[in-house]
Parts: sequence; structure tokens; C-alpha cells
Amino acid sequence: MSSLEAVVQDGGEPPAVKDVLFKDIGLKVGDRLIIEPPPKLGDQIGVVRLIGYVNDLSVLVTMPDTRPWAGPPIEGDEITVRTFSGRHAFGFTTAVGKRAVNPFEYLHLQFPRRISMRQIRNAERIATTINARVLDVEDAIPTVVTNLSATGAEVRVWEPGRVVGDSVSLELILDIHKVRTRIVVTGVIRNIHEVGDTGESAYGIEFADVSTQTNIFIKSFVYQSLVEQPHRRL
Repeated sequence: MSSLEAVVQDGGEPPAVKDVLFKDIGLKVGDRLIIEPPPKLGDQIGVVRLIGYVNDLSVLVTMPDTRPWAGPPIEGDEITVRTFSGRHAFGFTTAVGKRAVNPFEYLHLQFPRRISMRQIRNAERIATTINARVLDVEDAIPTVVTNLSATGAEVRVWEPGRVVGDSVSLELILDIHKVRTRIVVTGVIRNIHEVGDTGESAYGIEFADVSTQTNIFIKSFVYQSLVEQPHRRL
């Protein structure tokens, strides 16, 4: 089961899958896509940018950072492409049609014939134990993110304390397909409450002005977690 196929709605029923055309994704030149390489190259995801496409012929993307891989992709290599747009997740399988090196390295991907679209819930939330740091202070303060979604997080209270309405800047290290990815998010404290049976206090934080790339990373982490550890869904 892919990360996209693991997205679930309330009641545990999987959301409907719909096939769409490439133009329906709404991608723009420069938008980022997540790619999964063929097993022979490794299992770490890569991030590329869309250069453009010719309908029914080819999709052009920048060359991913191949340093974590066994080598660069070559003609015929099959890869999976994933992206998120609005409240929908898209995914398709394609193959490298050509690897170009001039005037810079980029890939011609075979034009996808079938693209799957699923509606996703912004509120999809998972339990976590992510070490984080509060950055908007003179010396960064360590804390722990106890649950996470694309729209916010629950974070253990730190000293000196904050109050409802305060803004906060957080650094998180997410393990996305075995790649440690650093993200920085800003948010607003919406509530202060106790966590489960521990009696510890936590902040409920709503994210604000999350960049497209950071949003992709958070959603990828959440959906990956739903696949690998579905019991973490809240």
C-alpha cells in the first residue's frame, strides 16, 4: 500500500480514489514533487521541481539530489511521483524517458497515463514523540511534539512559559523514508491543556504561513506514519 492509499477519512473508510489528468493537478513551473527511486538506487525519497510538460509526451523535472542513492536514475528506471495540491493528494508511476545533462541535469519522465487523486483531511493527526526546539528565543529551548497534523501540533510546555495567543517558531526533525528532514514552522498557541494520564501540560499550536515545501514534508511524514503504524492515528 502506498502513502497515498493510506489516507483515511472519519469512520475508518478509505476516501474515494479518482483518476485525473495531469493538467488537473494544477502544478506550476517550479512546484516541488516528491519522487521515490527504483529499489536498486535506494529507498530515500528525493525532491524535484517541475520544469514543464508536453501533454501526452513528457514531464520535465530537475535532477534530484542523488547523493543518498546508489547512482543517478537512467532511462527505463521506474519511479513513483507524489504531490499535494490544496486538499488533494496525487500520485502516479512513471519511468525515466531520458536523462539530459546540458545545459544542466534534468529528467524527461514518461507522461503519466493514470494519476490517482484522493481527498485528504487537514485534520489527519498522529501521535508522535518528535524532539523539537523553540527558536524564537536567545538560546533555543528543547521540547517534544506529542502529536502532529498538517495544520498544527501538540507540544510540551517549556520554560519560560507562554500564554494563549503567543506566536512560536519551532524546529522539527522529521524522519521521512529514512531521510532526516529539518523543517521550521511558525504558529500560534490556541490552548494549554494536560496530556493524557501524565498530567504534563502541553500547548495546542495552530500553524501559520506554512510554505508549500514544508507542508509537503509534514503531510508525507503523517501519511507515512499512518501506513507504517496505523495505531498512531488520533
